[in-house]
Amino acid sequence: MLYYILFNLALVILGCFLTWLHPGLFVAGHRGIQTFDGKIILGLALIGFLHVSFQMIWRKKGYSWINGLVGFFIFIVSVLVLYDYIRNQYPIGPGIYLAALGGLQLTGAYVVMLFQRGRGAPPP
Repeated sequence: MLYYILFNLALVILGCFLTWLHPGLFVAGHRGIQTFDGKIILGLALIGFLHVSFQMIWRKKGYSWINGLVGFFIFIVSVLVLYDYIRNQYPIGPGIYLAALGGLQLTGAYVVMLFQRGRGAPPP
């Protein structure tokens, strides 16, 4: 499960460096890292990446709620940005979609981990 979480965090980090807005007639093109929201998402993804790396290196169990919280905040911020872009009819790039997808999958992975613990199965 930790490799899946690590992959999704890498997906979010990649999404922050891709274009979020394609250049248009009245719109300048932006990458995710050039916006304030992209910097927030990148910071959250780096916090989650460091946490999962620490768990994998030292083989520590616990504090998995950090991954769920990071994924939930990434998903909320990216969906709000995506809603704003769609509402204003901006040409949207692939980076914001990757960030939203990665945040959704991180939150889903945490929910699956909670259900596994509820059934008595050991966490991976």
